[in-house]
Amino acid sequence: MKKSIVTTLLLGLVPLLSTPVLAQQATPAELITYDIKLVNQRTQEPVSGVTINYKKLPYESEVGAMTTNSEGEVTLYFRSSEQYSLLIETEGFIKISEIINPQDGATGDSNSRTINMRIGGVGTVLTLENVNFGQGSSVLVESSFESLDDLVDMLNESSQMTIQLEGHTDFRGSPTANLKLSQDRVDAVKKYLVDKGIAESRIATKAFGGSQPLSRVNTPEARARNRRVEVRITSDGSGN
Repeated sequence: MKKSIVTTLLLGLVPLLSTPVLAQQATPAELITYDIKLVNQRTQEPVSGVTINYKKLPYESEVGAMTTNSEGEVTLYFRSSEQYSLLIETEGFIKISEIINPQDGATGDSNSRTINMRIGGVGTVLTLENVNFGQGSSVLVESSFESLDDLVDMLNESSQMTIQLEGHTDFRGSPTANLKLSQDRVDAVKKYLVDKGIAESRIATKAFGGSQPLSRVNTPEARARNRRVEVRITSDGSGN
C-alpha cells in the first residue's frame, strides 16, 4: 500500500459501515471503499489491534467497532451520503476523534489512505533509548543527541503536550547519591530540550535513584538497562 502523509481531514477517513451485513444493505452506488493502514508516525511501523468505533449522525442509528489486522490494515465501506463520528483509540498513541463526511476527499470507487498515529496518550511512558551519560556523571554524551532531537520533534509536533522526565540509576551504591545523580541527569535532559526551544513549563522532572530497577540481576547488561531516563506524558493536548 502506498504511504502518504494524512491531513486532519483524512484522519477521519476510517472504518465505517464495514461489516458484510451493513455493506449488503447498501447499493453499490451508495458505498465508497477505503483501504486504510495505520502506522506509527515516528517509525512508520504498522499499528495493529487498534479498535475504531463509529456512530452515524445525528441519531447514532448505526454504531460499530473494528480492529486493524497485523499489518495495521483494514478494508472499509462508507455510506457516501451520511455523516459519522468516529474514535480511534489505542494505548500509547494520541486519541483521534473526528466528525466526517465520507464523500469529502473521495476520488473514485476505491481509495487508499495511510494514517499516521502520533505517540502519546496521558500516562504513556517512553524510554529514551541511547541517551547516555559519562560514568557517574550527568554530562550527556554526544551519541544521546539524536534520541533527544527526536523527542524535541515529538514535542514540537504536539505543541500542547506536557511531559515528566523520570531519572533512574542502578541499585548499587549510596541511595542518597543515586537519587541526586538521577535528578542531575533529568535536569541535564531538560536543559537540552529547553535549549532547543521547548518551553520549560512543559517539562517536569522526577528522580527515583535506584528504587525502581527493571532487573535486580547483577550483570553489566542488567545494570545498564536500569540506568535510564523515561518520559511520562502528563497531557497530550487533546483535552483528555
